[in-house]
Amino acid sequence: MMKGLNYVQDTATRQETRVDGGDISVIQDSGRRLLYQYSGIPNEEMDDHIETMRTMALKVCPYPCIKMYRFMDISIATLPIYPEILDRTKNGDKFLDLGCCLGQEIRQLVFDGTPSKNTYGSDLYGGYFPVGYKLFKDQDRLQTTFIAADIFDNTSKLTELEGKINIIYTGAFFHLFGLEEQKKIAARVVQLLAPRPGSMVCGQQSGNEKPGEYGRKGDTSGRKSFRHNPQSWKELWDHVGEITGSKWDVEADLDSPEFALQTPEGQKQTEKGPQGLRFVVKRL
Repeated sequence: MMKGLNYVQDTATRQETRVDGGDISVIQDSGRRLLYQYSGIPNEEMDDHIETMRTMALKVCPYPCIKMYRFMDISIATLPIYPEILDRTKNGDKFLDLGCCLGQEIRQLVFDGTPSKNTYGSDLYGGYFPVGYKLFKDQDRLQTTFIAADIFDNTSKLTELEGKINIIYTGAFFHLFGLEEQKKIAARVVQLLAPRPGSMVCGQQSGNEKPGEYGRKGDTSGRKSFRHNPQSWKELWDHVGEITGSKWDVEADLDSPEFALQTPEGQKQTEKGPQGLRFVVKRL
């Protein structure tokens, strides 16, 4: 690793490249710092490197979040629970990033001291994994286990992790699905987690003060998914606890807006509108 490098933000010379609707200037400094300090990519080469990796990732699957450079967002380190995650993974707890995309959150954990052998990443599209290695230039040193799997497929290689994971991170994942699908995902998460107190799932996703079915702004497909407030998120885990014979302590809060969403059909926009839901769900 290259922790000795001193990253210096240089917004004055930062190129604002727009390709397929993307604006590279929106990338958070935390993502650039990780590329510099962990991967050793010089400032002057960074934009071209990111743009090349973005093009490769879009060929795997053209998610809007890829177009928006969200694969360079380092969100896990902003969670209040992050110091606990670091401490536990440094001491042997197993960590899974569910819906890991290029694996940027895992790289942050590893840079901060988590042994990569304690980390796992899963995504529906395994083609993202080699792009992640190229993005972070670490295939020769990263020991993370990556698994291409459909969360709804109970015969996938995720079955090998059942009962073995201590911490599951889900960033912008649950909110892609409807409520009934989210219940199935949560039940699957319970299967993957070690059946002991303290096992947890944490992360953030789109939320709203008024829970309901939402569509994404600009999406003409008509597809909608369910957005939670803290109470409805707790109710989901109460339900999953009942059907799995487990109990969960749920902490959740709505913070600043992160995603541009439409309002639910037939409902008026809430005063604060769409917000980010942060959460920690621990087994009792």
